[in-house]
Amino acid sequence: MNIISNITRKTIGVAAIAMLFAACDKDVFDINTDPFKDEVYSTTLLSPIASFLAEQEGYGEYVKLLNYSNMFNALNQSSSGTSFTAFVPNDEAMREFYRRRGVDSLEQLSKEYARQFVLYHTVKDSILPESFVQKKSVQNLSGDVINIRIDSLNAGQAILNDEGRVVEMGLSAYNGKVYVLSSAMTPLVETVYDRVMEGGQSTIMAEALRQTGWSDKLSVVVDTTVNESREKVITHYYYTLLNVTDATFAKAGISSFDQLKSTLRSNDNNGLSEDSLLREYVGYHILANQYSTDDLGAMMGSDVTRIWSSSAMNQVFTVSYDSLATQVADKYVLNASGVSAKFVPSASNVLAKNGYIHQLDGWLPVWEPEQTAVLWDLADYTEVKNLVDAEFYQPSEPTASEQRFRIATASCFEYEMGEAGSKNRNYSDIDYVTCRSNMKNAHNNDRVVFNIGYMGKASMRTPTIVRGKYKVELTIIFMTGNNFMRQQSDGNGGMLKMAFDDKEEYTIFTAPYTKVTSALPGVYTSTLYEEIEFPETASHNFSFIVLDPAASTNSNFSLQFDCIKFTPID
Repeated sequence: MNIISNITRKTIGVAAIAMLFAACDKDVFDINTDPFKDEVYSTTLLSPIASFLAEQEGYGEYVKLLNYSNMFNALNQSSSGTSFTAFVPNDEAMREFYRRRGVDSLEQLSKEYARQFVLYHTVKDSILPESFVQKKSVQNLSGDVINIRIDSLNAGQAILNDEGRVVEMGLSAYNGKVYVLSSAMTPLVETVYDRVMEGGQSTIMAEALRQTGWSDKLSVVVDTTVNESREKVITHYYYTLLNVTDATFAKAGISSFDQLKSTLRSNDNNGLSEDSLLREYVGYHILANQYSTDDLGAMMGSDVTRIWSSSAMNQVFTVSYDSLATQVADKYVLNASGVSAKFVPSASNVLAKNGYIHQLDGWLPVWEPEQTAVLWDLADYTEVKNLVDAEFYQPSEPTASEQRFRIATASCFEYEMGEAGSKNRNYSDIDYVTCRSNMKNAHNNDRVVFNIGYMGKASMRTPTIVRGKYKVELTIIFMTGNNFMRQQSDGNGGMLKMAFDDKEEYTIFTAPYTKVTSALPGVYTSTLYEEIEFPETASHNFSFIVLDPAASTNSNFSLQFDCIKFTPID
């Protein structure tokens, strides 16, 4: 039970957000507690970053920004072994950024915005060039992820967030490294709701968000609470909004907010109230995590259709991929068999502080599709994302080494440790673990490891599944240490009692590791249900109980689950 709740909203200001991230490391960018506030770190050879930049030509505008935002001394800090990597725009990059922001000079930006600019362009820890070129992303001091793409056409250059261009790597200062940018990045300070309000082109959607309370939710970045143990818990919120502009509504004959409500009412066949219809429509355009358009459309294989659970109860939409499309706008189609829509490329993948906005070219009414395959990644929850370092959550490629994070406190899981506990000390009770190249077929290059002992129980909610019959398959990670489970040489092979919605007709006994076809480590698939029928379109409670005594006696026992696939049966 939460004792204290203090929601950080846009009305509190971006300053609070910056302080929140800085609080993780008390001496990082905390000028008032810096014991060397008025001193400069230096050696006979090197100056700290801010002083180093002041001594060089070509960085005068960034040095002015450091002074204007009162961050000059902050970037000179090195107490408690702190070091930084600074992505520093050169003078021309700064002037181009001013033009992009519609200002003539630094002084036309607020000091808080200037501070956010510095935080956004700074990473804790000094990154050597040889390490930098191996990274796919880093997390900056404002808590955002900076994606890195090495430029294969220009040696020694890289692209940051598809915006900032690195033209010089790893210049040495006393307390870190400087990477020179010829194009600056735009700091994330706007929320998803702020993005909707920009330009005044989405007044109908904005009013719908306000009337349903979603404007408040989409304005939340961080929720800080205190649990029963008096520990501070920081929760980040992420959303994806499928936005419809006034012009797009007009194409569907909807010219006002009242007309939207009237249209929803005239299309209703279920006798819902006007307020319920509006809440359903708005929730249908919101996902509870952040996804790019490629995230929404990509799936192994070509010409496939993915199904996605919206924030409207028991309502889903589909995204179909056309591998033969020659235009970017035709690459993905939403609800292709219903009243369809496409992403508007120039106004999609718009990143906000707490998620993405994708603009649609159609108004996308609520619609129930035919049965479609569902691939359920067991780590695809915002609650899990909150507990995993941003750099390692659902990595785009296998990681060089396994990264492990305890996620048992995530509210998406309900579990009980078996009375006898577990002897496996390699994992905690529930862990998020990234996959190396020998597990390259794992979905999103990760898995969830359950280490809950004999008679341990776990449950979680599935995505929304369209009513109908399905074959259900579980993908597992098989390690060398799991071979005793495959051979059933100790225990009964990891026997599990599995069920959906705790219903007897949906209950099975299965030992997925006994179905692994090779002793080689890898990713394997085991059929759980040859056929199961769900009479209603809904999310379901999926649960399992560990019935193998070896789960409490064998130090190598673990259940390493990747994803569950629901394949429609005609």
